[in-house]
Amino acid sequence: MNTKLSISVLSAILAAFFFSLAAAMVPYFYKAGGSVFLLLCVRYISTLALSSVLDKKPRKQKTKKINTRLVLISILQALFIASYMYSIKLIPLSLAVVVIYTFPIITFFANSLIKSRSVDVLSVIALLVSLFGIWIMVQGNSTGWNLWGVFWGLVASVAQVCVNILSRHESVEPGWGLVKYITILPSIVFLLIYFINTAEPIASVTPDMLMWSMLSAMGMSGGFYFFFSSIAKIGPVRTANVMYMEPVFTIILGVVLLGNVLGYSQWLGILIILLATVTLERWGKKYS
Repeated sequence: MNTKLSISVLSAILAAFFFSLAAAMVPYFYKAGGSVFLLLCVRYISTLALSSVLDKKPRKQKTKKINTRLVLISILQALFIASYMYSIKLIPLSLAVVVIYTFPIITFFANSLIKSRSVDVLSVIALLVSLFGIWIMVQGNSTGWNLWGVFWGLVASVAQVCVNILSRHESVEPGWGLVKYITILPSIVFLLIYFINTAEPIASVTPDMLMWSMLSAMGMSGGFYFFFSSIAKIGPVRTANVMYMEPVFTIILGVVLLGNVLGYSQWLGILIILLATVTLERWGKKYS
């Protein structure tokens, strides 16, 4: 990528990195005995608190139509996160990523249909090559398929597609104010569900659970901020394309933070994803 191109997709690259950090911490949270709703509760409340502190710009009064769009984004984003986290609980992270990362392909076709654009065959091929690269990259951990895990992964994928498309609108102003707004409702809902469904909601939380969930929350906060900034800058299709970098970053984090060792298939998968992503960006500006 040249310098200009790199700068234009920087927000998407940072979003992919932070979301990979959030996802990489989840299996360790589950190993510590944590539940899905505790994880969601900590992630959303932490993100809400951080965004509330960092949001310094006064919000203008929004119309009912604009509020409806933002509430819908909030619900769909919460559905994406909840389904993704539950999918990881049922199937290995690497397999969940393969299922969930059908969303760039679905985003491409859905956006083309909405915009009445002809389908770019080369872009479709590059997207499929990226997905194939992920499949190759995770072959070292390709056991443990569970139909419900796949189902919730697909639910997450469709929800993310809807968020991608809805977020490209003049009323959706990226920044910590948007992050704060879309995390209020999920924070309340997941907090209530966790306390209702947990016998000892406070006493059952261990230091390990809290540590891994907080690390995951840090990733989600940064991911939200840069993701919506990327949507505003380069649009839903190009953002989704670059988000194929998330599984690459997840593998790298496993090496750096957890001492994992990469095999030949993982190196090959990473190379395929990088080449496909760069190729998509070189001719993908018309989808901005």
